[in-house]
Amino acid sequence: MGMGIENKFGVTQSTCYFVAFILSFFVCIPSGVNVDDFDGHCLLSASGHWEKASTPSFILNIYEWGPESACNFTIFLGVICLIISLFYCCWTCVLLARGVQSTWLDSFINLIVNVIICICLFSTALTVSIGFQDWCRLLTHPVSGVRHCDDGQYVELGIPAQVHTSRFYIHWRMVEFGLWCSWIFWLVLAVMSLVRQYSFHRQEAFLTSINRERQRLLQRVGHPPETA
Repeated sequence: MGMGIENKFGVTQSTCYFVAFILSFFVCIPSGVNVDDFDGHCLLSASGHWEKASTPSFILNIYEWGPESACNFTIFLGVICLIISLFYCCWTCVLLARGVQSTWLDSFINLIVNVIICICLFSTALTVSIGFQDWCRLLTHPVSGVRHCDDGQYVELGIPAQVHTSRFYIHWRMVEFGLWCSWIFWLVLAVMSLVRQYSFHRQEAFLTSINRERQRLLQRVGHPPETA
């Protein structure tokens, strides 16, 4: 890549990482707060049924909450994305300020990280979207009297008192927004990393790049370079 194109490429990358950093807060904070509101329970894909109470109304009886791993991994992924996006945003800005390009090894590691994060975000976004739809379907059962899922925040569901349901809809809609938007930006970053890696490949063969980086790392730790 030419230097001008490389600078534009770096600015775009750093901007995407900064946006991904902001979006990470939409994932980890609302999901964490909701798990705390639900006394450590996960509402995603929870199952239960509505029972007739002593009054004419019905109460929701939860006989199995959703898997805790679904909510905990969402929080974990949000924190990981926050840390990695902040690191790469600062790293890219430092390279731009110094006017240097990343090495082949740095670019290759960046590609692997972006692809892994992108896959994790897509699978987690699907899990959250489907799990939250199951919860809303349970709340809006015909006997419940709840017409819309967000109305479930304002009615008495009959769930134990330590579970606070007043903000669940806002929380998980924010998480969905954060996950899907983050996935889009990390997908863009993965494609950009692939383009950068392809530009390295056009300059020299893959095995040659690996061997050159190995020699460079050996020199860093004080070993003499190997001769073919």
